[in-house]
Amino acid sequence: MKLGEVRKIASVHLQSLSQQKNQLENMLKQDTSGNFDRVEISRELKSINEEYQQTQGVMDEMDQMYGAIANAEVARQQSEALTEAAEDLLKILETFRRISKGDKVPPQDEKRLMEYSDKLYLTAKNMALIADRTKRKEHDSLWEEEGPEEESPAPMEVAAETEVGDPLAAIDHASATSATSTTKE
Repeated sequence: MKLGEVRKIASVHLQSLSQQKNQLENMLKQDTSGNFDRVEISRELKSINEEYQQTQGVMDEMDQMYGAIANAEVARQQSEALTEAAEDLLKILETFRRISKGDKVPPQDEKRLMEYSDKLYLTAKNMALIADRTKRKEHDSLWEEEGPEEESPAPMEVAAETEVGDPLAAIDHASATSATSTTKE
């Protein structure tokens, strides 16, 4: 099962247990005439409380897992962005080096250097005028043709879509008996 699905199921189950617990507590408070078996209601209430605590514990663990997965996805996306920025900076510096040596670089590389820093571009061009022009090399572009950028999924979406099995299977489910079955006969 996916983490998002399990969290929804656990939340609904917790609400159901809370309602059952409230009904039984109200029955105990309101029954002064002895129409119900108070011991049986108390046992059922204890069983529901235990199941509620187990389910709440699993829910807390799932919430922690959800947050950790979402945070890991955010960190991964930030790391990718920083890596891409560092790669671009290295390409810009390499373009600067090539131009300053007097080598010929593609116009789009020159344009990227100029967009990054016009001062850096002018410095490279001035250095190229001073450089020895007899050993001039021609270089290919450092930037590949870029297609449309893929959008990274939202971190919360990644967390919700993570497979976690069925953590609710370990919980002992209390028998959901109605209040009418506990009446004295």
